[in-house]
Amino acid sequence: MKLRDWLKVNKEFFLEGDLRYLMRNLYPQVPSFYFELDSYLDSDRLAYLDRVKTLYIKGIPLAYILGKEEFFGLEFIISQDCFIPRKETELIVEEAIKLIKECSFRYVLDLGCGCGNIAISIKKNVKSDDVIVFASDISYKALCIAKKNLSLHRLDIPLIRTDLLAGFRKASLDMIVTNPPYVEEGYIHGSLLYEPRIALQASEGGLFFIKKILLEAHYYLKEEGYLILEIPSYHKDFLEKFVVNLKTYQFVEWIKDYSNLFRGLILRVRKYG
Repeated sequence: MKLRDWLKVNKEFFLEGDLRYLMRNLYPQVPSFYFELDSYLDSDRLAYLDRVKTLYIKGIPLAYILGKEEFFGLEFIISQDCFIPRKETELIVEEAIKLIKECSFRYVLDLGCGCGNIAISIKKNVKSDDVIVFASDISYKALCIAKKNLSLHRLDIPLIRTDLLAGFRKASLDMIVTNPPYVEEGYIHGSLLYEPRIALQASEGGLFFIKKILLEAHYYLKEEGYLILEIPSYHKDFLEKFVVNLKTYQFVEWIKDYSNLFRGLILRVRKYG
């Protein structure tokens, strides 16, 4: 069977982006799989594609089937012990990198790092030995995956197992970047059922960890340090009022995602005196 024929029969079962990523993994040395449309699938490749399709139809995310995912132009090892990086989070990372360079920040924390995608993307793109990036998570298994990714990308980033910010000194960080759990239990269905609950689910309508971070982060940030937080778009109005009432941060910017929804929040610790 030619690749062209396989695609004709099976492409309807895949999301377009997933299918493209699958093809790039099938032909990693080729600039575009379109060059291979007339190539014949040998028995090994055909069996591989059929296995992927069977698991994918069951609802298992492609990243878990392949054991990897792309984020910020980099490839990351993935397992069901960690959350799958999303494209929307790249926008959070872009803003973090820009501010680190503009403000010459030195100490940056990826809080709740999972596979380490945020910390590694920042470190690879800042390209300065003066910037020390930390990565923390409460999950030992997630940190094991992060360690594999550090080895893959040949980086030295301290990995810290801690419950949120408990493992850090007060007023020690210039920036905290975080994509905390914010999915309500009732919304966990479909492919999300395969992802670790500890990385997804939050009580109080999905706000438990976000509120806790907002209440605590300013103690660990230096004066005028930055907190960059990924949020669920539908809680934008509540969080705006919540931050105003705290009186510990200044609003810097709301970040919109590719669907023009509010996806991130940049705050600066308020300067007093």
